[in-house]
Formats: sequence, structure tokens, C-alpha cells
Amino acid sequence: MGLLKQLVSFALVGASFQGLIPRQTQEFTDEDIQSGKALQQIGKTAYDNALSRVEASQSTCTKENIRVRKEWRNIPGPERIEFVKAVECLMEKPNVYPNVTGPKSMFDSFGVLHYHLTPYVHNSAYFLLFHRLYIWTYEEKLRSLCGYTGAFPYWEWGLDAGSVENSPLFDGSETSLGSNGAAVNSTGPSFFPTGSGGGCVTAGPFKNYTVNFGPNTARDPLAPNPRCLKRDLNTQICARWASIQNTTETILESPDIELFQANVQGDPRYPAAMKWGFAVHGGGHFSIAGDPGGDFYFSPLEPAFYLHHGQIDRMYFIWQNLDWENRQNMAGTITMMNRPASRNGTLDDVLDISPVGDSFTYRELLDTVGGSPFCFAYE
Repeated sequence: MGLLKQLVSFALVGASFQGLIPRQTQEFTDEDIQSGKALQQIGKTAYDNALSRVEASQSTCTKENIRVRKEWRNIPGPERIEFVKAVECLMEKPNVYPNVTGPKSMFDSFGVLHYHLTPYVHNSAYFLLFHRLYIWTYEEKLRSLCGYTGAFPYWEWGLDAGSVENSPLFDGSETSLGSNGAAVNSTGPSFFPTGSGGGCVTAGPFKNYTVNFGPNTARDPLAPNPRCLKRDLNTQICARWASIQNTTETILESPDIELFQANVQGDPRYPAAMKWGFAVHGGGHFSIAGDPGGDFYFSPLEPAFYLHHGQIDRMYFIWQNLDWENRQNMAGTITMMNRPASRNGTLDDVLDISPVGDSFTYRELLDTVGGSPFCFAYE
């Protein structure tokens, strides 16, 4: 975890700098950006552009079978309940990793996969496309193993920048993913503003969910360590790093894939990315925080992880489809922060996520409407 703390330290220093990049477009006013009007407009443009490519393509993805991912609050209550039931079902399906004692379920298997690949799929060439395949594979398991038929949800953090605790995602109702954790004395990292929870989830779905293994700091992170799900919801972090303004400007101020992925992650190696601080990626994660949500390696054991990364992939989808012809590429090396030093990643590299999922070249993962393997868009 020393590297993560170092990254955070660099990022927070960078957060004090303002105006390092001029906005790349004059199309939107500051009011449009802050209100969400600009994000809504560029999101619609990206969706329309993607659907136009579907109409013109010869792939198996069509306007009739494309899946449209939706923000959590735009999914009807009964469908949200069915989504939760499917996640709970996945928590009952058997783990697919041999020779490990902590993981008990298919849901846990996704945590094992992320644990093994974390040093290669963060602050690297693989970050965006790995997580795209990762959450799509999770969706496929919800459908194939647990019968879910509804829209796959994402969480637009900026809509809750005024109060994460009152978000429809975390309000503790039957149509949420459960509540905040019980209020406890702050135990979070000293470089973060204090959250409002920290203890076990007190109400709603996943109140009785058992986290089976981790944390990464344990002597054997994959050994049994049963405990409750803890959350430490943090509105200050959401407002500071995951606002609608930051989401929108990250998209608009990123002329190429190298800077886009740097801006999304607040990569301290890039002076232009330093203005975002911990950025939307870290901001979304630590708006949830807790255990395992605040664990760099095991955060997928928090059910809200997949909605958070759905929003990251939505940003990527929008960014790509605003200039599709010039945004089918990759940049960076194949290790986190290029430590240890490694070669550049290429689109012909193979991403094998067995035994959880299948194997694809990164090139196959570029297009969400290409039909190989994807056929989805974001509303």
C-alpha cells in the first residue's frame, strides 16, 4: 500500500494548482458545465454517434438488441430490487478459483481477479479496457447465472455531491444498495476529509453480507477473514473530486487517450492531470470508502464498485464517441506507474481473465457497439 499512499500524496499536492489547462472548447458556459447541461448534451451526442455506427455496421450488434446502461435513479424501483437479488444470487454461486480458502462465491472470484491484476491495470495502458471487460463480465454473470434481465446500472457521482448519504444508491431503502455504515470515530487515512460512517452497514440490502477475505494488508489476503461490510460515505470527497463539473471537464480537456486516462486517475506523472487531485476515479471510490470499498486491491468486494466503474466506463464511452475515428488507441506501459519499468501496451496484447471470464485482445474491447464481445451504450 506504500505506492498508493505515495500516489495520493502527489495527487493532493497537485490539487492545489488551478488552471493548468485551458478548456479545449468554448461550446459550453461555466453554468452549463456546473449544472450538468453540458454533460447531458455530450452524452447524447456520444450515444447518437454510437447508434449511427451500429446502423452502418455489419456486426451482430443492432438497434434491436443493444443494451442501454442507465443511471441508478433512472431504473424503476422493482428493477433495482431485481438487480440486488441477482447480486445476492452471485454471492451464493461457487467460487471458481482453486487453492484459495477465503473466497466462497462467484462474487468473491471477481475480487480475486482484481487482486491479482491490480499492479497491471491501474495507471497503465490497460486501465480503461480492463475495467470495461471486467464489469461487462460481471453483468454477464448476473444474467447467465442469476437471471437478471434489466438494465445494468451506473452511478453518476456528481448528482450526489450535495449529500452522498441521501443518494438513492445508499439511502438504506429496499431500492438501494444498502445504507451508510454506522457512525464511528474516524479511522480513515489522515489525508482525507472525515466521512460520516465507518462502521457496518446498518440498513437495507447487504446489511447482512459477509466480506469473506482481505484486506490487502493481511499476511495472507486470500485467507478467510469474515466480517461485515463497512462504509464511510463522504460528501466532501464527492463534491471535491467527483463533481459533475470535474466529470465534464475531464472529458472536454483530454485531447488524446494518454491524457484522458491520466486525468481520470489524477496521474501525478502528468502536470496537466495534477489539477484534478485524486480525480474522479479516486473521488468515486472514496466517496464510498470503508472496508473493502477503500481497499485498492479488494474494492470489488463492495457491491457499489461496479456502479462506480460503470460511470468511469461511461466517461470513456462519451470521450471515445465524441471523436471515434481518432480515439481507438492505447497509451502507456503495462505496469502501474511503469514500476517496474515495462514495455508499452498494444491493442494486440491479450487480456485473459480466466477462470472468471474469457480472453480477448484489447483491440476487441475498444468498441462497445462492435458486437465482439460488446453490444451496449450509455443513456
